[in-house]
Order: sequence, then C-alpha cells, then structure tokens
Amino acid sequence: MFNSNTQSEIKEDAAELAETAQEALSDSVKSGKASVRKIGRKLESKARDSKKEAIALLESLKDVLDPDVHGSTTEHVIEQLTENFSSWSESLDKELSQALKTSRTQSRKWLRKRSLLTLSLAVGAGVLVGYALSKDD
Repeated sequence: MFNSNTQSEIKEDAAELAETAQEALSDSVKSGKASVRKIGRKLESKARDSKKEAIALLESLKDVLDPDVHGSTTEHVIEQLTENFSSWSESLDKELSQALKTSRTQSRKWLRKRSLLTLSLAVGAGVLVGYALSKDD
C-alpha cells in the first residue's frame, strides 16, 4: 500500500514538474517573440524618421539653391547630396539589418538557455523518479 502511494506521488510530482517546465518554456518563447517584435517596430520607426529628416533636408537645400540663379553649380551640389544621401541610406539600412540580426540572435540564445534549463529539470526529475522506483524493488 505504501509503495503504490509513493509511486503515484512520485508520478504526480514528475507530471507537475513536466507541466511547470512546459509552462516556463512557453512563457520564455512568448517573451522572446514580444521582444523581437518590439525591437523591430522601434527600428522601423527610427528608419522612417531618419529618412523623412533627410528628405526634408534635401528639399530645403533645393529651395535654397535655386537652379535658375546658380545653374550647373546647383545641379552639381544636388547630385553630390543625392549621392551622399544614398550611401548614407545604404549604411543606415546595413546598421538596422545588423541590429535586427543581433537582437534575433540574442533572443534565440536566451530561449535556448531557458530551454536547456527546462530540459535539465525534466531529465533530473526523470532520474529521481527512476531512482526512487528502482529502490522500491
């Protein structure tokens, strides 16, 4: 009688531990996804704001440098600004891509770390259950 109670208690404890581990893993995945989405939205917002500011700057420079007055010099300056803007835009795009990649990598590492912890707990519980069951024989 005592043996079956102990075995059933151990089985219940193991099931509870597995359920807790699964819940912890689920929570970790949810928070990781939320973090990645939040970072992505921030990066998109910053990129849009930077692009708007740069375009506004170019437009104001075009207004200041009236092509009718300055002729080819104005066109040359505008071309240079456009080239600089496109290289700056490419650089910004690369930086944003790298930041997103880094955030994904970090969140994946964090999720793997939590997964290994949960898996370790489950394996430890299984070993304890097996040990306890083998002692009863």
